[in-house]
Amino acid sequence: MTAPRTITLVSGDCQLDLQPHIGAAISRLHWQGIDVLRKTPQAAVSTSTVRQMCCYPLVPYSNRIGNGKLVVRDKTYQLRPNFPTEPHAIHGVGWQRAWQINSENKQLAVLAYKHTPDADWPFAFEAEQTVSITNNAVALAIRATNLDTQPMPVGLGFHPFFPIDTATSLQSDWTGVWVMGEDKLPTELVPTPTNANFSQARGVFDWKVDNCFVGWSRRAVLTYATHRTIVTASSACNNIVCFAPSDGRNFLALEPVSNINNAFALAAKGVANTGTRLIGRGDSFDISMTITVDPA
Repeated sequence: MTAPRTITLVSGDCQLDLQPHIGAAISRLHWQGIDVLRKTPQAAVSTSTVRQMCCYPLVPYSNRIGNGKLVVRDKTYQLRPNFPTEPHAIHGVGWQRAWQINSENKQLAVLAYKHTPDADWPFAFEAEQTVSITNNAVALAIRATNLDTQPMPVGLGFHPFFPIDTATSLQSDWTGVWVMGEDKLPTELVPTPTNANFSQARGVFDWKVDNCFVGWSRRAVLTYATHRTIVTASSACNNIVCFAPSDGRNFLALEPVSNINNAFALAAKGVANTGTRLIGRGDSFDISMTITVDPA
């Protein structure tokens, strides 16, 4: 196992800190001295608190598996709840595990995680995350490969947190949203309501949300007083989870994902377009995302 250490990537105005031992998470993304992603407290790095990082990979699934019941074809697996206060399994296993460093240089790092079946995920697989930077952009890619003897369900995503203030605006397009029940699981797909329509750029500071949106254009633009942040994602990420809490934490998570929330259970009930996939032994599935920063 690689000894815990921070990888720092630098290219021109852009600097990024990566924590292989903390779920392959990004703990800092600076551009011209600006925090492009939310600022990670140093204490969170010292204590390996992944939930306070800037961004982490979601593998081998995004968001919640309701009550930890993973349904694959005609079989149900019981997963361990892995997030305090909730009965669900959430965000896969990669974000809570240490990753190995496969390669690195000043502008690129390749990290890998090899999973042995356990209470968190019953299939053997390998994940690889590639992080690269240029003068004003960060590119992230995740690939999951099935090492198991049977087909493995898979979904992938990214979980970046963006700071927001009263001057921040958002522009993005989606066609519908999954309504969430009190148990934080999706109950109904409805057309995008007015308060979640950002097809034209408008202020986002007062938007409190925790939902999965479908039919995403795979592009979102956050505009600040000092800069503009553009998020783009690969074709498999036609869903996006938006999360902005109402507890005083001023951030907006814009999470490009391949599967909707509780996707495997919904697919087993015959719901279409959940983004679920089954990959055979030796097969892979991958997604990518780019965060680009421009002057305002």
